[in-house]
Amino acid sequence: MAELRGLAPGLSVVGYGMWTALGPDGPTTVAGLDARLIVSQSGDLREPLTGAALPCFRLAAQHWWAGPSFLSEMLLPVLGECAEQLAALPAPLRRPASEVPVLIAVAPRGRPARPDDLEARLLAELEARLGPLPEGSAVVGAGRVGLPHLIARAARQAGRHPVQILIGVESFLMQEIVDHYADRHRLLSEENSSGFVPGEAAAAMIVAPRGMAPGLALKGLGAGREPSGAGGSRDAPVTGEGLTDAIRAALAAAEIPLFDIPIFLGDLNGEHFKFKEAMIATMRLDRLPPENVSRRPRGHPEHWNAIEGLGEIGAALMPAQLGWAFEAARSGRLPQGRALAFAGEDDGARVAIVAAAAGGPVR
Repeated sequence: MAELRGLAPGLSVVGYGMWTALGPDGPTTVAGLDARLIVSQSGDLREPLTGAALPCFRLAAQHWWAGPSFLSEMLLPVLGECAEQLAALPAPLRRPASEVPVLIAVAPRGRPARPDDLEARLLAELEARLGPLPEGSAVVGAGRVGLPHLIARAARQAGRHPVQILIGVESFLMQEIVDHYADRHRLLSEENSSGFVPGEAAAAMIVAPRGMAPGLALKGLGAGREPSGAGGSRDAPVTGEGLTDAIRAALAAAEIPLFDIPIFLGDLNGEHFKFKEAMIATMRLDRLPPENVSRRPRGHPEHWNAIEGLGEIGAALMPAQLGWAFEAARSGRLPQGRALAFAGEDDGARVAIVAAAAGGPVR
């Protein structure tokens, strides 16, 4: 996590792709998010105590199955969508997909139903379908907080690989995963109002050095650790310290105060502690001395909540958030052209990304 504290990566998002419950590509998904569509459905997942069918956000795949082997099937169409966009980049960045490294974020170790060799298995499955992946490609098991790790890695190798694809993929649609979170009272059900709806998705961003193409500049990254982990307890209550540290570091790297960012893209998935952490962090950082009051000129920030339309999608969340922000920025619908994205993982890791429109509208 140390590599993420206060990092200004010098990269911009110049393209994106998605496959979610809202649609088979990025523009369709973003249109659904803009319209605040909710397409959850009852699946074959069951609440362990009552046996009641649980809502979920499932991909509309021609052939669907549960398990890690489905991840490569989720990735392939999104990589194809990104490949089409590579040909439309400015000439200095234009190159075939076979030369562009792919950095992938997947579920962290410890997630139920996750094989210990998931990273190696996923790479092998992709190479069996696509051939050897370009030098610089990798898979990182960090879950919801994986994207900043991919960005940091992409920044380190940007000199050799100016164009890279960063993609997150995860599915919570397995009974073993559902049972795990239900046992911890973290799943939305008839018995529990403080919980999330499981989903699945793959979401990608194409990144390039800032200034080489118009897009969404990744201005600052930040990381922190929440002592209470996921939800807190009587002995370890929620403090908001990790998220506060992550946002503070991202703001410092971006050299933008919080009150100048009107759009928040958070991981508010329905669990009460997520709202509590976000409230604590923003209250701490939105007020500055000597007045100790907010200097926000336009009232409260807007929360654009991708999870409402996509469900809990883990490693795919932050790429989906920034894909939404990128599309809004290039069409002139991102207020002040700035956004703050943040997320947290069950082990207490918290991350934040400050992004801003750069180079004018993309054509």
